[in-house]
Amino acid sequence: MPKSWTIWLIGALMAIVAVAAQFAHPKPAPDLTFQLEAAIPRNFGDWRIDPDMVTIPPSPDAQAKLDKIYDQILTRTYVNSAGEHMMLVIAYGGDQSDSLKVHRQEVCYAAQGFGIRDIAPAVLTISGSEVPAVHMHAVKPRRSEPVTYWFTMGNHVVMGRAERLAMQIVYGLAGKIPDGLLVRVSSFSNDADAAYGAQTDFLRQLLAAVDEKTRLKLAGLR
Repeated sequence: MPKSWTIWLIGALMAIVAVAAQFAHPKPAPDLTFQLEAAIPRNFGDWRIDPDMVTIPPSPDAQAKLDKIYDQILTRTYVNSAGEHMMLVIAYGGDQSDSLKVHRQEVCYAAQGFGIRDIAPAVLTISGSEVPAVHMHAVKPRRSEPVTYWFTMGNHVVMGRAERLAMQIVYGLAGKIPDGLLVRVSSFSNDADAAYGAQTDFLRQLLAAVDEKTRLKLAGLR
């Protein structure tokens, strides 16, 4: 689609969202029964939480931004029998309106001093379904971290601003503001392609280990 048409479409969607908000008076629709700590297993397949890995907290200003966007943040590092590690971050927000829209991970990593070597859309085949995602290779001295991530709104994976606005329209006309998730997996590797493959396999095992409600929230999969 030509860039001019993309800009026009986004503008039209924004106008529709504004009109829907005016007449429907949408309200956030958080799922108070959804608790990440309970929903995400500590052990699954060949993976278990590594108790020796200490999570480094974000800076105070970064934490303040996260607290504004998300209601729950789960951060874990898993290890398998081969000693390989996967870092998992899942963040849940009950209000994914435009004013509190999810933040792009390339911006988040860049703010932490990483250079973004490559970033590209990806399609992960999980449980016979296709899950749109983003592959990103973040680097800084003595650290190479390939990353796989996606966002959801209202149990649907959304790629880009136009899809997010379209989902806002659907919920806005029903008088609601959708909840949503960030799902991110990363690992340390100099071979980005191999890391992306290993991350996809990790996500397959994770999604196979959770219940249907959690799988729907994480990736829109039943």
